[in-house]
Amino acid sequence: MHSGRLYSSSRKLRIVANNVSIHLDPDKRSAVVATLDKGTLLSLGSARKFRTNWNYVYFTSEKTGRTKSGYVLDSCVEKLYKVTKNTVIHQEAGKANSQTELKTNFRNTYWGMNKAQVVRIEGRPDQQDDSGSLAIIQYAEKISDMDCMIGYVFADNKLAWAKFSFLGKYTDKNQYIYNYRKIKDILVEEHGKAEDEKTLWQDSLYEDDRPNWGLALSLGHLEFNSLWKDSDTEIQLRLYGGNGRVFLVVLYSGLGYVELASKATAQSQLSIW
Repeated sequence: MHSGRLYSSSRKLRIVANNVSIHLDPDKRSAVVATLDKGTLLSLGSARKFRTNWNYVYFTSEKTGRTKSGYVLDSCVEKLYKVTKNTVIHQEAGKANSQTELKTNFRNTYWGMNKAQVVRIEGRPDQQDDSGSLAIIQYAEKISDMDCMIGYVFADNKLAWAKFSFLGKYTDKNQYIYNYRKIKDILVEEHGKAEDEKTLWQDSLYEDDRPNWGLALSLGHLEFNSLWKDSDTEIQLRLYGGNGRVFLVVLYSGLGYVELASKATAQSQLSIW
């Protein structure tokens, strides 16, 4: 379970050949999702190459206007962004050094990586905090046309959590609810129906007054939660607030590091939210 469409869409590719096939899988023999013309712009869905020379991309269908995804050969596109980061993951001695053999959990990382390994992939962080056995590094990006901080949280220098924290501030606080539903739709498309969904009222003052639900969020009266889980990762989408502020966060938790992460959190003043 990884971050899929929540990967930054700011990295663009352009098709440089005529009638380029976008495949369902990174294989010329797999089904063709679409055939695109020279000059078509694509959004890079992962910094990692698949089977050495395939890019995972998103594009807008001219027929339906909907976003679709697939794989395109590296030789058929040109990069429209500056490559500044080394995305090679260095493994332990004696193990195969192949990116295609690694199972990533969040973007191009996997649970248990140390901070140096993540920085090697993502580059120098825009923000970082360190308190006791808990450390957080963050990167500013734009996700689904919204400003966002992408955070990696380390417990005893092992990647245990990762998150998207959306930064928009709106006069109409109901916009936060719209954004929550937008991100939820993306996660449902990637991971299926949520295992658990909750609308929690701490104070029922505005419960029957839907136009003021955004206000209720900012007062801490209302909270929305959705949850997905597989064998490795739990994803929690949370919209909550208080003291006039509202927060929209997607938190990815490495299930194999729950105990370690809990101990580190108890010894730190940092919040994973």
